[in-house]
Amino acid sequence: MPSNHLIESLRGKKNVIVDHAEEAIINQVGNILLGIQGKAFQKAWPKLLKIAEGLDKDGTYSPAINAVRDAFENNHPYLQFIELIAKKSPQCRKKLISNFFLNAVFRGRSKRVEFARKNNTSQPFFFVISPSMRCNLHCLGCYAGKYPQNDKLSYDVIDQIMKDAKTMGIYMVTISGGEPFFREDILDLFASHNDIYFQVFTNGTLIDPTLARKISLLGNIAPVISCEGLEEETDHRRGKGTFQKVCHAMDNLKEAGVIFGFSTVPASYNYSTLLKEEYYKFLVEKGALFGWLFQYIPIGFRPAPNLMLTPEQRVNLHDRIKEIRGKYPLFVADFWNDGPYVDGCLAGGRTDGGYFHINSNGDIEPCVFAQFAVDNIKDIYERGGHLWDALNSDFFKEIRAGQPWNKYHQMPCMVIDNPHCLRNVVKKTNPYPTHEDAESIIEDPVLVNHLDNYSKRLGDILRERDLLNRHAERKAAAN
Repeated sequence: MPSNHLIESLRGKKNVIVDHAEEAIINQVGNILLGIQGKAFQKAWPKLLKIAEGLDKDGTYSPAINAVRDAFENNHPYLQFIELIAKKSPQCRKKLISNFFLNAVFRGRSKRVEFARKNNTSQPFFFVISPSMRCNLHCLGCYAGKYPQNDKLSYDVIDQIMKDAKTMGIYMVTISGGEPFFREDILDLFASHNDIYFQVFTNGTLIDPTLARKISLLGNIAPVISCEGLEEETDHRRGKGTFQKVCHAMDNLKEAGVIFGFSTVPASYNYSTLLKEEYYKFLVEKGALFGWLFQYIPIGFRPAPNLMLTPEQRVNLHDRIKEIRGKYPLFVADFWNDGPYVDGCLAGGRTDGGYFHINSNGDIEPCVFAQFAVDNIKDIYERGGHLWDALNSDFFKEIRAGQPWNKYHQMPCMVIDNPHCLRNVVKKTNPYPTHEDAESIIEDPVLVNHLDNYSKRLGDILRERDLLNRHAERKAAAN
């Protein structure tokens, strides 16, 4: 029988061979992207799909790969992505492939599965961390507006978090805040962990040409610029003159060849604009490749239920977004309406696509909008623990046990779509609120009543749609 030392030696040699093979794949994909000119991208897609199928040995990502193949066969606008990415800086292209697709998606998955098996944890795909809550804007309805503004996470603590993340197989990290670029050491962090792909939510006001070039040279950063529509809507929420600063930031990133996206909060004041193609044309022209719609939630700075879209508006906007996806090379993820694509709520570090949030005080929250915690990363490290210790708290396990909260994945959220679920989890596991008034979302009579009525009406609308769709399917089958 071979010794443990021999087994480990053989395993190490195997890992070296795998690493060399994956490096060859990176170079192959990079060469494909670098060589694309004009209509040549039509020839590139089949090659890239074949590579993806080779990496996806257990078929985990076969639905996504097949969806891309269908898009290719139907000449979907998303096919333009590869041509657009080919125009980005070499380092940005390389890091998209090596850090996101190889490390986070393919290589990371097997590592996450093995780590979870050995340590009896769930397998979150990513997490959000807010290194700073400092910000130069005071936006209407900011979800993070009630957190203390002073930074309490040291560089060393954040650095250790990233090391723990990679041990867990997590190579995709979202940076939020506050304004992340207020931290002078943030670029040092990105450079130190150049095998992680960082998505950075930013108001864009600090992204001048110099910062854009630094981001481009690092390559492992995808800024997400907050934009609430066009000038009127953005300035209404974020302050006069902000829209022009956002435009300059996008121009600087586009000029530097950076892959970037946008973030918009659908609310009562920008609903009509988000229905118009003009907004999405603007984003494409500015160079955005992707974006996120996050429904307004009445938490944080001056919560106002009247800012929320009505259930009818939310459903109508989702219908419109699906149309936009078929017209423009702009991937728009509509939270929470796109819940069916991810099987519902992602909170509590859920396996397969799940996540959690670490705020600037170190509190580990189940998501950025459920602002309660039972663990603090600084306390965990002081007692010699690790990031993954938080995954097995009663609080997180209770959340995962309740998912999905609703059979209609289009209303997956435990904060606004199923508010009684958040109230029950908090009551049962007794987490602490992570800032002053965080508990108002489950205790304030006005908010509680509004969310109960909102979720009931949304459920009624989806049930009515479901019945109509079933009736149409039966009628079509009969004919």
